[in-house]
Amino acid sequence: MSAAVVKLPTAARRMVRQPMNKEGRASRAALREQQGIAFDYRFPTEREAEGIASAIHPMTPERWLLLAMLHVMPAEQFEKLTAFGVHGNPAIRGLLQMAKGGVGLNMDVMNALERCGQ
Repeated sequence: MSAAVVKLPTAARRMVRQPMNKEGRASRAALREQQGIAFDYRFPTEREAEGIASAIHPMTPERWLLLAMLHVMPAEQFEKLTAFGVHGNPAIRGLLQMAKGGVGLNMDVMNALERCGQ
């Protein structure tokens, strides 16, 4: 069914001005001009993954093996090990987080490792 487009008699002829947004627009424009450069936004999960990746950055074969062993370790043994690892090296804490983290965290850490030069 094709019908001609008809302008409604109640339609506004022009855009309605919104004076309430004027100061907000001006402040955003001033902030953009003040910064000079645009920063890329990273999600909180990506920022967390970058912290883990910077802690475990030189991923040696020994660390890959340790990560695999931590991943298949039973839960009760892993909890006992985590009690020691909480106060330890940041690399160990990162490996512990990565071992029991989800797929999304692991993918974010892998992407962050690639950005670090791994």
